[in-house]
Amino acid sequence: YVFVNFFAPWCIWCQRLEPTWEAVAEEVERMNEESDVENIDVSIVKVDCVANRNLCGAQRIQAFPTLRFFKDAQQYGIDYKLDRTVAAMIAFLTQKVSLEKTMEDWHPRRRQRMLEIKEHPGNFHIEARSLNHNLNAAMTNLSHVVNHLSFGTPLAKDVVRKVSKYSQFQSGTPLDGGTFMTRDYHQAHHHYCNVVSTHFEVAAL
Repeated sequence: YVFVNFFAPWCIWCQRLEPTWEAVAEEVERMNEESDVENIDVSIVKVDCVANRNLCGAQRIQAFPTLRFFKDAQQYGIDYKLDRTVAAMIAFLTQKVSLEKTMEDWHPRRRQRMLEIKEHPGNFHIEARSLNHNLNAAMTNLSHVVNHLSFGTPLAKDVVRKVSKYSQFQSGTPLDGGTFMTRDYHQAHHHYCNVVSTHFEVAAL
């Protein structure tokens, strides 16, 4: 087993993690040396993604730091997302090793990112961000789904029901439910729409 920290030297989150990562390595070594403590047969490794760009590209590292567990040179489970403390990581490794025989291999899941909307006159931008990672823009896939996009004060449910039969209202949210896929990294769809102020006289409906 190998627990790998994929990092970039310029990443502030990686710099903050460094002393904790070293402490985890020391704790694993101590546990493996003491006979009265359960052994964790895991190698603690760091990979500089600036110096090893091809390796990190092959691993599809999209944010720094990425903490990933490997078994037999293959990713085993999803990337580590728990607390970045020595106690939390040791507990994770202990559980991972002890339950290994009963766990099935998991496929990597998509990283969920927080979206921050910045308002500008005439346009707005949605940017992929994370509270605990620096995203690797060169390896980020920006495919997305627009669940809902509208402007103005939301209408009450009874009002929506009354006006939904009119075509003007139905075309008011053309992006809703749309899936926008891109096969290339570091590319995104641009959406263009006209926002027209519309008023409904509900009382007469």
